Amino acid sequence: MFHVTIEEEARQNIRAHFSNLQQENPGSDYPWQWFHGISEAILDLSHSAERCGTAYEDKFFQEGIRQRLFHSYKILFTIRDGVVHVLHIRHQAQDSANLR
Repeated sequence: MFHVTIEEEARQNIRAHFSNLQQENPGSDYPWQWFHGISEAILDLSHSAERCGTAYEDKFFQEGIRQRLFHSYKILFTIRDGVVHVLHIRHQAQDSANLR
């Protein structure tokens, strides 16, 4: 079992995606459902991180980058010293080249 840490950039990603979903779905419960769902998916990494595959973004970094998919979003993370570090939350349509 791993400890899971959400890095500040990933927190900012979550806030931005949530805000976008609120703007695109005014008055809908969907943004909150998305928020709770992605939060659960992140927490589940404490049990499932090693089963997640290598992310496409891995080729841009020396450190091994893995991904967990949640709907059309990717939870990008690495495992260091028994800790899962959630680095980014990205929509799959986002250009991965801007991570460099």
